[in-house]
Amino acid sequence: MKIRTRFTLLFALIVGIMLCFFSFAIYYLSEDYRQEDFHSRLQNRVIEKFEFLINNNGITEDLLVNHINENNLHSLTNEHITIYDENNKLIYNDSDASVPKPELINSISKQKIYSWSEKNVEGIGFKHLYQGKTYTLFASATDKHGTSYINNLKKILTIRLIIIMLIIFVSGWIFAGYFIKPIINIVKQADNITSPNLSYRLKTKHVKDEIGKLTTTFNKMLDRLETAFTIQKRFVSNASHELRNPLTAIGGQIDVTLMKDRKNEEYRATLESVSVHIRNLTTLTNNLLELANNDVDTLYQDFEEIRIDEILWNIRDEIMKQKPDCNIKISFEEITDNEKFLTCKGKAKLLEIAFTNIIDNACKFSNSKTVKINVGLEKEDILLLFTDQGIGIPESYLNHVFEPFYRGSNTHGISGKGIGLSLTQRIIKLHSGKIFIHSILNKGTTVKIILPNLS
Repeated sequence: MKIRTRFTLLFALIVGIMLCFFSFAIYYLSEDYRQEDFHSRLQNRVIEKFEFLINNNGITEDLLVNHINENNLHSLTNEHITIYDENNKLIYNDSDASVPKPELINSISKQKIYSWSEKNVEGIGFKHLYQGKTYTLFASATDKHGTSYINNLKKILTIRLIIIMLIIFVSGWIFAGYFIKPIINIVKQADNITSPNLSYRLKTKHVKDEIGKLTTTFNKMLDRLETAFTIQKRFVSNASHELRNPLTAIGGQIDVTLMKDRKNEEYRATLESVSVHIRNLTTLTNNLLELANNDVDTLYQDFEEIRIDEILWNIRDEIMKQKPDCNIKISFEEITDNEKFLTCKGKAKLLEIAFTNIIDNACKFSNSKTVKINVGLEKEDILLLFTDQGIGIPESYLNHVFEPFYRGSNTHGISGKGIGLSLTQRIIKLHSGKIFIHSILNKGTTVKIILPNLS
Protein backbone atom coordinates (compact mmCIF):
# COMPACT_ATOMS: atom_id res chain seq x y z
CA MET A 1 0.00 0.00 0.00
CA LYS A 2 1.37 3.41 -0.97
CA ILE A 3 2.05 6.06 1.65
CA ARG A 4 -0.55 8.36 0.14
CA THR A 5 -3.29 5.73 0.42
CA ARG A 6 -2.17 4.73 3.92
CA PHE A 7 -2.07 8.34 5.07
CA THR A 8 -5.54 9.04 3.60
CA LEU A 9 -7.10 5.99 5.25
CA LEU A 10 -5.47 6.78 8.58
CA PHE A 11 -6.56 10.41 8.39
CA ALA A 12 -10.14 9.40 7.47
CA LEU A 13 -10.19 6.81 10.26
CA ILE A 14 -9.01 9.23 12.96
CA VAL A 15 -11.36 12.04 11.90
CA GLY A 16 -14.18 9.55 11.35
CA ILE A 17 -13.83 8.19 14.88
CA MET A 18 -13.89 11.73 16.27
CA LEU A 19 -16.99 12.61 14.25
CA CYS A 20 -18.74 9.40 15.30
CA PHE A 21 -17.93 10.19 18.92
CA PHE A 22 -19.31 13.74 18.65
CA SER A 23 -22.39 12.56 16.72
CA PHE A 24 -23.07 9.93 19.35
CA ALA A 25 -22.56 12.54 22.10
CA ILE A 26 -25.03 14.90 20.40
CA TYR A 27 -27.58 12.10 20.00
CA TYR A 28 -27.10 10.84 23.58
CA LEU A 29 -27.34 14.31 25.13
CA SER A 30 -30.40 15.16 23.01
CA GLU A 31 -32.11 11.91 23.97
CA ASP A 32 -31.23 12.48 27.64
CA TYR A 33 -32.66 16.01 27.48
CA ARG A 34 -35.82 14.79 25.71
CA GLN A 35 -36.37 12.13 28.34
CA GLU A 36 -35.76 14.55 31.20
CA ASP A 37 -38.09 17.14 29.68
CA PHE A 38 -40.81 14.57 29.03
CA HIS A 39 -40.62 13.22 32.59
CA SER A 40 -40.87 16.78 33.89
CA ARG A 41 -44.02 17.34 31.87
CA LEU A 42 -45.47 14.05 33.11
CA GLN A 43 -44.74 15.08 36.68
CA ASN A 44 -46.39 18.47 36.23
CA ARG A 45 -49.46 16.88 34.64
CA VAL A 46 -50.01 14.37 37.41
CA ILE A 47 -49.43 16.94 40.16
CA GLU A 48 -51.90 19.33 38.48
CA LYS A 49 -54.60 16.66 38.37
CA PHE A 50 -53.84 15.51 41.87
CA GLU A 51 -54.18 19.01 43.35
CA PHE A 52 -57.38 19.63 41.38
CA LEU A 53 -58.83 16.41 42.75
CA ILE A 54 -57.80 17.11 46.36
CA ASN A 55 -58.88 20.77 46.28
CA ASN A 56 -62.38 19.76 45.02
CA ASN A 57 -63.05 16.99 47.44
CA GLY A 58 -66.34 15.26 46.86
CA ILE A 59 -66.86 16.52 43.29
CA THR A 60 -68.76 14.47 40.89
CA GLU A 61 -67.21 12.46 38.12
CA ASP A 62 -68.89 14.73 35.56
CA LEU A 63 -67.18 17.81 36.98
CA LEU A 64 -63.79 16.06 36.89
CA VAL A 65 -64.33 14.98 33.30
CA ASN A 66 -65.31 18.52 32.30
CA HIS A 67 -62.12 19.85 33.90
CA ILE A 68 -59.99 17.33 32.09
CA ASN A 69 -61.67 18.12 28.77
CA GLU A 70 -60.92 21.78 29.27
CA ASN A 71 -57.21 20.95 29.58
CA ASN A 72 -57.01 18.61 26.61
CA LEU A 73 -54.78 21.11 24.84
CA HIS A 74 -52.08 20.31 27.43
CA SER A 75 -52.67 16.57 27.52
CA LEU A 76 -50.13 14.03 26.30
CA THR A 77 -50.64 11.15 23.86
CA ASN A 78 -51.83 7.97 25.57
CA GLU A 79 -51.77 9.76 28.91
CA HIS A 80 -52.54 7.60 31.94
CA ILE A 81 -52.57 8.92 35.54
CA THR A 82 -52.98 6.90 38.74
CA ILE A 83 -53.05 8.30 42.28
CA TYR A 84 -52.72 6.46 45.64
CA ASP A 85 -53.21 7.88 49.12
CA GLU A 86 -50.81 7.46 52.02
CA ASN A 87 -52.39 4.05 52.80
CA ASN A 88 -51.66 2.90 49.21
CA LYS A 89 -55.39 3.03 48.42
CA LEU A 90 -56.29 3.85 44.83
CA ILE A 91 -58.09 7.18 44.75
CA TYR A 92 -57.85 7.97 41.04
CA ASN A 93 -57.31 6.12 37.77
CA ASP A 94 -58.23 7.85 34.51
CA SER A 95 -58.43 4.75 32.29
CA ASP A 96 -59.05 1.05 32.25
CA ALA A 97 -55.37 0.33 31.94
CA SER A 98 -53.71 -1.84 34.53
CA VAL A 99 -52.60 -0.13 37.71
CA PRO A 100 -49.16 -0.49 39.36
CA LYS A 101 -48.71 -3.46 41.66
CA PRO A 102 -48.54 -2.88 45.47
CA GLU A 103 -44.90 -4.02 45.69
CA LEU A 104 -43.95 -1.35 43.14
CA ILE A 105 -45.73 1.30 45.23
CA ASN A 106 -43.83 0.24 48.35
CA SER A 107 -40.47 0.29 46.54
CA ILE A 108 -40.73 3.94 45.42
CA SER A 109 -38.39 6.16 47.41
CA LYS A 110 -39.30 9.59 48.67
CA GLN A 111 -36.10 11.09 47.26
CA LYS A 112 -36.08 9.60 43.76
CA ILE A 113 -38.45 9.39 40.82
CA TYR A 114 -39.03 5.91 39.49
CA SER A 115 -39.18 5.69 35.69
CA TRP A 116 -39.82 2.98 33.16
CA SER A 117 -40.26 2.51 29.43
CA GLU A 118 -42.27 -0.07 27.55
CA LYS A 119 -42.53 0.04 23.76
CA ASN A 120 -43.53 3.63 22.97
CA VAL A 121 -44.88 4.40 26.44
CA GLU A 122 -42.78 6.06 29.14
CA GLY A 123 -43.85 6.49 32.73
CA ILE A 124 -42.80 7.80 36.12
CA GLY A 125 -43.78 7.19 39.72
CA PHE A 126 -42.92 9.29 42.77
CA LYS A 127 -43.96 10.25 46.29
CA HIS A 128 -45.68 13.62 46.65
CA LEU A 129 -46.07 15.41 50.01
CA TYR A 130 -49.22 17.53 50.19
CA GLN A 131 -50.77 19.09 53.32
CA GLY A 132 -48.80 16.77 55.63
CA LYS A 133 -49.76 13.63 53.75
CA THR A 134 -47.67 11.55 51.34
CA TYR A 135 -49.33 10.38 48.13
CA THR A 136 -48.00 8.08 45.41
CA LEU A 137 -48.50 9.41 41.89
CA PHE A 138 -48.04 7.53 38.60
CA ALA A 139 -48.14 8.96 35.09
CA SER A 140 -47.36 7.51 31.66
CA ALA A 141 -47.71 8.68 28.07
CA THR A 142 -46.16 8.58 24.62
CA ASP A 143 -43.72 11.37 23.74
CA LYS A 144 -44.76 11.54 20.10
CA HIS A 145 -43.17 14.90 19.35
CA GLY A 146 -39.90 14.17 21.22
CA THR A 147 -39.49 10.70 19.70
CA SER A 148 -40.08 12.11 16.23
CA TYR A 149 -37.45 14.79 16.88
CA ILE A 150 -34.89 12.25 18.08
CA ASN A 151 -35.51 9.91 15.13
CA ASN A 152 -35.13 12.81 12.74
CA LEU A 153 -31.92 13.87 14.50
CA LYS A 154 -30.54 10.33 14.19
CA LYS A 155 -31.31 10.32 10.47
CA ILE A 156 -29.71 13.73 9.95
CA LEU A 157 -26.56 12.78 11.89
CA THR A 158 -26.17 9.50 9.97
CA ILE A 159 -26.57 11.09 6.53
CA ARG A 160 -24.33 14.03 7.40
CA LEU A 161 -21.70 11.67 8.80
CA ILE A 162 -21.58 9.68 5.55
CA ILE A 163 -21.33 12.87 3.46
CA ILE A 164 -18.64 14.37 5.72
CA MET A 165 -16.66 11.10 5.64
CA LEU A 166 -16.61 11.24 1.84
CA ILE A 167 -15.45 14.86 2.00
CA ILE A 168 -12.77 13.92 4.55
CA PHE A 169 -11.51 11.05 2.37
CA VAL A 170 -11.24 13.29 -0.70
CA SER A 171 -9.62 16.06 1.35
CA GLY A 172 -7.20 13.57 2.91
CA TRP A 173 -6.27 12.26 -0.52
CA ILE A 174 -5.58 15.81 -1.76
CA PHE A 175 -3.61 16.82 1.33
CA ALA A 176 -1.64 13.55 1.30
CA GLY A 177 -0.72 14.20 -2.32
CA TYR A 178 0.39 17.71 -1.40
CA PHE A 179 2.63 16.50 1.43
CA ILE A 180 3.97 13.49 -0.48
CA LYS A 181 4.82 15.57 -3.54
CA PRO A 182 8.28 16.65 -2.24
CA ILE A 183 9.15 13.01 -1.55
CA ILE A 184 8.02 12.02 -5.06
CA ASN A 185 10.23 14.77 -6.46
CA ILE A 186 13.19 13.45 -4.45
CA VAL A 187 12.56 9.91 -5.73
CA LYS A 188 12.45 11.17 -9.33
CA GLN A 189 15.69 13.11 -8.86
CA ALA A 190 17.38 10.14 -7.14
CA ASP A 191 16.43 7.87 -10.07
CA ASN A 192 18.51 10.09 -12.34
CA ILE A 193 21.68 9.66 -10.26
CA THR A 194 24.06 7.07 -11.72
CA SER A 195 27.80 6.42 -11.49
CA PRO A 196 28.64 8.80 -14.39
CA ASN A 197 26.82 11.76 -12.79
CA LEU A 198 27.49 11.34 -9.07
CA SER A 199 28.10 15.09 -8.91
CA TYR A 200 24.33 15.71 -9.25
CA ARG A 201 22.65 16.81 -6.03
CA LEU A 202 19.03 16.75 -4.93
CA LYS A 203 17.13 20.04 -4.82
CA THR A 204 14.17 21.01 -2.65
CA LYS A 205 12.21 24.17 -1.90
CA HIS A 206 11.64 23.20 1.74
CA VAL A 207 15.06 23.60 3.32
CA LYS A 208 14.23 23.81 7.03
CA ASP A 209 11.65 21.05 7.39
CA GLU A 210 12.13 17.26 7.61
CA ILE A 211 12.16 16.92 3.81
CA GLY A 212 14.95 19.48 3.64
CA LYS A 213 16.92 17.60 6.30
CA LEU A 214 16.40 14.35 4.38
CA THR A 215 17.63 16.00 1.19
CA THR A 216 20.67 17.46 2.96
CA THR A 217 21.54 14.08 4.49
CA PHE A 218 21.16 12.36 1.12
CA ASN A 219 23.37 14.97 -0.55
CA LYS A 220 26.04 14.46 2.13
CA MET A 221 25.90 10.74 1.45
CA LEU A 222 26.35 11.47 -2.26
CA ASP A 223 29.38 13.61 -1.38
CA ARG A 224 30.94 10.67 0.45
CA LEU A 225 30.09 8.28 -2.37
CA GLU A 226 31.55 10.62 -4.97
CA THR A 227 34.72 10.98 -2.90
CA ALA A 228 34.95 7.19 -2.52
CA PHE A 229 34.46 6.65 -6.25
CA THR A 230 37.05 9.31 -7.07
CA ILE A 231 39.58 7.75 -4.70
CA GLN A 232 38.82 4.31 -6.10
CA LYS A 233 39.32 5.48 -9.68
CA ARG A 234 42.54 7.24 -8.76
CA PHE A 235 43.66 4.17 -6.84
CA VAL A 236 43.06 1.86 -9.81
CA SER A 237 44.73 4.30 -12.17
CA ASN A 238 47.77 4.81 -9.95
CA ALA A 239 48.05 1.12 -9.12
CA SER A 240 47.96 0.25 -12.81
CA HIS A 241 50.64 2.84 -13.48
CA GLU A 242 52.87 1.63 -10.64
CA LEU A 243 52.53 -1.98 -11.78
CA ARG A 244 53.00 -1.18 -15.45
CA ASN A 245 56.27 0.77 -15.04
CA PRO A 246 58.38 -2.03 -13.52
CA LEU A 247 56.82 -4.60 -15.85
CA THR A 248 57.68 -2.40 -18.82
CA ALA A 249 61.22 -1.94 -17.49
CA ILE A 250 61.64 -5.69 -16.98
CA GLY A 251 60.30 -6.46 -20.45
CA GLY A 252 62.53 -3.81 -22.05
CA GLN A 253 65.68 -5.04 -20.31
CA ILE A 254 64.99 -8.64 -21.26
CA ASP A 255 64.25 -7.70 -24.89
CA VAL A 256 67.44 -5.64 -25.17
CA THR A 257 69.50 -8.41 -23.59
CA LEU A 258 68.11 -11.01 -25.99
CA MET A 259 68.86 -8.94 -29.10
CA LYS A 260 72.39 -10.37 -29.24
CA ASP A 261 74.75 -12.61 -27.35
CA ARG A 262 76.30 -10.95 -24.35
CA LYS A 263 78.93 -11.60 -21.76
CA ASN A 264 78.13 -13.30 -18.49
CA GLU A 265 78.65 -10.04 -16.62
CA GLU A 266 76.00 -8.30 -18.76
CA TYR A 267 73.54 -11.14 -18.23
CA ARG A 268 74.24 -11.00 -14.52
CA ALA A 269 73.70 -7.23 -14.42
CA THR A 270 70.42 -7.63 -16.28
CA LEU A 271 69.22 -10.36 -13.93
CA GLU A 272 70.15 -8.29 -10.87
CA SER A 273 68.22 -5.34 -12.27
CA VAL A 274 65.22 -7.57 -13.03
CA SER A 275 65.47 -9.03 -9.51
CA VAL A 276 65.26 -5.54 -8.00
CA HIS A 277 62.18 -4.76 -10.09
CA ILE A 278 60.58 -8.06 -9.07
CA ARG A 279 61.22 -7.37 -5.37
CA ASN A 280 59.65 -3.95 -5.78
CA LEU A 281 56.68 -5.52 -7.54
CA THR A 282 56.35 -8.09 -4.77
CA THR A 283 56.42 -5.36 -2.09
CA LEU A 284 53.93 -3.27 -4.03
CA THR A 285 51.60 -6.24 -4.58
CA ASN A 286 51.74 -7.25 -0.93
CA ASN A 287 50.97 -3.70 0.17
CA LEU A 288 48.05 -3.51 -2.24
CA LEU A 289 46.68 -6.78 -0.90
CA GLU A 290 47.04 -5.61 2.69
CA LEU A 291 45.45 -2.28 1.77
CA ALA A 292 42.46 -4.07 0.26
CA ASN A 293 41.99 -6.71 2.97
CA ASN A 294 43.13 -5.33 6.31
CA ASP A 295 39.66 -4.01 7.26
CA VAL A 296 37.82 -7.30 6.81
CA ASP A 297 35.65 -8.15 9.84
CA THR A 298 37.04 -11.68 10.07
CA LEU A 299 40.42 -10.27 11.14
CA TYR A 300 38.93 -9.50 14.53
CA GLN A 301 38.62 -13.21 15.17
CA ASP A 302 42.42 -13.60 14.94
CA PHE A 303 43.30 -10.80 17.36
CA GLU A 304 45.58 -11.72 20.24
CA GLU A 305 47.36 -9.98 23.07
CA ILE A 306 50.63 -8.44 21.85
CA ARG A 307 53.33 -6.37 23.52
CA ILE A 308 53.99 -3.09 21.71
CA ASP A 309 57.53 -2.74 23.07
CA GLU A 310 58.48 -6.21 21.80
CA ILE A 311 57.18 -5.37 18.32
CA LEU A 312 59.22 -2.15 18.26
CA TRP A 313 62.44 -3.90 19.31
CA ASN A 314 61.91 -6.64 16.70
CA ILE A 315 61.30 -4.04 13.96
CA ARG A 316 64.41 -2.10 15.03
CA ASP A 317 66.60 -5.20 14.85
CA GLU A 318 65.19 -6.21 11.44
CA ILE A 319 65.59 -2.75 9.88
CA MET A 320 69.11 -2.38 11.28
CA LYS A 321 70.08 -5.64 9.54
CA GLN A 322 68.65 -4.54 6.18
CA LYS A 323 69.65 -0.88 6.40
CA PRO A 324 72.63 -0.45 8.73
CA ASP A 325 72.75 3.30 8.04
CA CYS A 326 69.35 3.79 9.77
CA ASN A 327 69.52 4.99 13.37
CA ILE A 328 66.47 4.03 15.46
CA LYS A 329 66.24 5.25 19.07
CA ILE A 330 63.51 3.86 21.35
CA SER A 331 62.77 5.49 24.69
CA PHE A 332 60.10 5.01 27.38
CA GLU A 333 58.59 7.86 29.38
CA GLU A 334 58.01 5.63 32.38
CA ILE A 335 58.76 2.05 33.31
CA THR A 336 55.91 -0.14 34.57
CA ASP A 337 55.79 -3.66 35.94
CA ASN A 338 52.24 -4.16 34.70
CA GLU A 339 52.45 -5.75 31.26
CA LYS A 340 48.86 -4.78 30.44
CA PHE A 341 49.83 -1.10 30.11
CA LEU A 342 51.99 -1.98 27.07
CA THR A 343 49.73 -4.74 25.73
CA CYS A 344 46.91 -4.38 23.22
CA LYS A 345 44.60 -6.61 21.23
CA GLY A 346 45.55 -7.04 17.59
CA LYS A 347 47.63 -8.79 14.94
CA ALA A 348 51.38 -8.50 15.37
CA LYS A 349 52.06 -8.82 11.63
CA LEU A 350 49.79 -5.88 10.75
CA LEU A 351 51.23 -3.62 13.46
CA GLU A 352 54.75 -4.52 12.30
CA ILE A 353 53.80 -3.38 8.79
CA ALA A 354 52.35 -0.11 10.12
CA PHE A 355 55.32 0.75 12.35
CA THR A 356 57.83 -0.34 9.67
CA ASN A 357 56.23 1.99 7.12
CA ILE A 358 56.53 4.97 9.50
CA ILE A 359 60.13 4.17 10.46
CA ASP A 360 61.11 3.53 6.84
CA ASN A 361 59.65 6.90 5.76
CA ALA A 362 61.46 8.66 8.62
CA CYS A 363 64.80 7.17 7.57
CA LYS A 364 64.16 7.65 3.87
CA PHE A 365 63.18 11.32 4.00
CA SER A 366 65.86 12.56 6.42
CA ASN A 367 69.55 13.06 5.75
CA SER A 368 70.53 11.87 9.23
CA LYS A 369 68.59 8.60 8.74
CA THR A 370 67.51 8.95 12.36
CA VAL A 371 64.10 8.32 13.90
CA LYS A 372 63.24 8.69 17.59
CA ILE A 373 60.46 6.54 19.01
CA ASN A 374 58.96 7.59 22.33
CA VAL A 375 56.59 5.21 24.15
CA GLY A 376 54.28 6.71 26.74
CA LEU A 377 51.10 5.89 28.68
CA GLU A 378 48.04 8.09 28.65
CA LYS A 379 45.15 6.90 30.83
CA GLU A 380 44.01 3.67 29.12
CA ASP A 381 46.04 4.17 25.94
CA ILE A 382 49.51 3.52 24.61
CA LEU A 383 51.02 6.67 23.09
CA LEU A 384 53.69 6.29 20.36
CA LEU A 385 55.62 9.24 18.88
CA PHE A 386 57.78 8.72 15.79
CA THR A 387 59.96 11.82 15.24
CA ASP A 388 62.45 12.64 12.50
CA GLN A 389 64.29 15.72 11.28
CA GLY A 390 63.69 15.15 7.60
CA ILE A 391 62.34 17.21 4.71
CA GLY A 392 58.86 17.46 6.21
CA ILE A 393 55.52 17.59 4.41
CA PRO A 394 54.10 20.74 2.76
CA GLU A 395 51.05 22.04 4.62
CA SER A 396 48.86 21.76 1.52
CA TYR A 397 49.63 18.03 1.34
CA LEU A 398 48.90 17.17 4.97
CA ASN A 399 45.18 16.61 4.28
CA HIS A 400 46.02 14.03 1.61
CA VAL A 401 48.84 12.02 3.22
CA PHE A 402 46.56 9.06 3.92
CA GLU A 403 45.28 8.79 0.35
CA PRO A 404 46.78 5.90 -1.65
CA PHE A 405 49.54 6.87 -4.13
CA TYR A 406 49.47 10.50 -2.99
CA ARG A 407 53.00 11.92 -2.66
CA GLY A 408 54.26 15.38 -1.76
CA SER A 409 55.84 17.72 -4.26
CA ASN A 410 59.17 17.52 -2.40
CA THR A 411 59.54 13.73 -2.72
CA HIS A 412 60.64 13.60 -6.36
CA GLY A 413 63.77 11.53 -6.77
CA ILE A 414 63.04 9.49 -3.60
CA SER A 415 61.71 5.97 -4.17
CA GLY A 416 58.24 5.18 -2.95
CA LYS A 417 54.73 4.34 -4.08
CA GLY A 418 52.61 6.47 -1.71
CA ILE A 419 50.92 3.44 -0.18
CA GLY A 420 52.65 3.17 3.21
CA LEU A 421 50.75 5.80 5.20
CA SER A 422 47.39 4.81 3.71
CA LEU A 423 48.03 1.22 4.74
CA THR A 424 49.25 2.33 8.17
CA GLN A 425 46.12 4.38 8.80
CA ARG A 426 43.87 1.43 7.98
CA ILE A 427 45.82 -0.89 10.25
CA ILE A 428 45.70 1.56 13.18
CA LYS A 429 41.98 2.13 12.62
CA LEU A 430 41.45 -1.65 12.54
CA HIS A 431 43.05 -1.81 16.02
CA SER A 432 40.62 0.89 17.32
CA GLY A 433 43.47 3.39 17.39
CA LYS A 434 44.13 6.88 16.07
CA ILE A 435 46.95 8.36 14.01
CA PHE A 436 47.96 12.01 13.65
CA ILE A 437 50.72 13.68 11.64
CA HIS A 438 52.38 16.99 12.47
CA SER A 439 55.02 18.26 10.08
CA ILE A 440 57.04 21.41 9.40
CA LEU A 441 58.64 21.77 6.01
CA ASN A 442 62.44 21.20 6.11
CA LYS A 443 62.34 20.69 9.89
CA GLY A 444 60.85 17.27 10.35
CA THR A 445 57.73 15.19 10.95
CA THR A 446 56.10 13.68 14.03
CA VAL A 447 53.67 10.78 13.73
CA LYS A 448 51.49 10.22 16.78
CA ILE A 449 49.72 6.87 17.27
CA ILE A 450 47.28 6.09 20.08
CA LEU A 451 46.34 2.45 20.76
CA PRO A 452 44.05 1.16 23.56
CA ASN A 453 45.82 -1.07 26.09
CA LEU A 454 44.44 -3.83 28.33
CA SER A 455 44.61 -1.90 31.63
